Amino acid sequence: MLVAEDPASLLDDDEDSPFALRHPLEIASVLRTLVEARSIITAHLVPGGLPCPTALLAVHDDGTLILDGNRQEAMNRRMADASRLVCRTQLDLVPIRFRLPAPTPMDYQGYAAFLAPWPDFLLRLQRRELYRLQVAPTAPVTLYIGDGDTAPDLGAPGLRVLDISGGGVAVAVPDEEAGRFAIRSRVAPCLLRVGDLAPMQVVLEVSHIERFDLRGALFWRAGCRFVGLPAAYEQRVLQYIFQIERLRNARQRHGG
Repeated sequence: MLVAEDPASLLDDDEDSPFALRHPLEIASVLRTLVEARSIITAHLVPGGLPCPTALLAVHDDGTLILDGNRQEAMNRRMADASRLVCRTQLDLVPIRFRLPAPTPMDYQGYAAFLAPWPDFLLRLQRRELYRLQVAPTAPVTLYIGDGDTAPDLGAPGLRVLDISGGGVAVAVPDEEAGRFAIRSRVAPCLLRVGDLAPMQVVLEVSHIERFDLRGALFWRAGCRFVGLPAAYEQRVLQYIFQIERLRNARQRHGG
């Protein structure tokens, strides 16, 4: 979450995040998608931290981009005086953050705008900030549970995952398995299979459990958080969420 009282420090702790994109082609791809989506960007001006709404108008192959200006000339002057911009936006509900050097005022198609170089890095799929994805049967996520020293059986049906985020999952639990999902208990060993990817060994801690109806059958809905999930596995989960949302939005745009 943005910290208004110290905008200059935003992203400083995230530069080493496994979700920080550094390759120019990857960064340009996200920036151009923001242009196509006409995403509103909140740019915090440094120094001062004043939030300024803007949008990306163009991304050029020479490593520069163009930001929209403001209707208020006073805001444009403040933006021109900024030493850098700390930007936050969303793409398909995925939080995105990046930092830009001092922007240069310019005229773009007769309107006030600003020229700036591409960011050195761009943070996408920020951990613990991604919303929960409702899992559809067409893109299943399945949890397999072992028993003590017995490893989970991938040949068994497994438990259906109802929703998933970078922080955990909600699972449909039948009555015969409900005893393993007591609140604050840990469920292990577990294997989580996300789509067609190789299964991941995970440890879950149960946050809550409640009765619910799944297509006419009564189950328990167990909300669980990941415990000590390796960054590589977390990135795999978040990439899955991002890809599914992109596919869903593409179908909606084309009426599918």
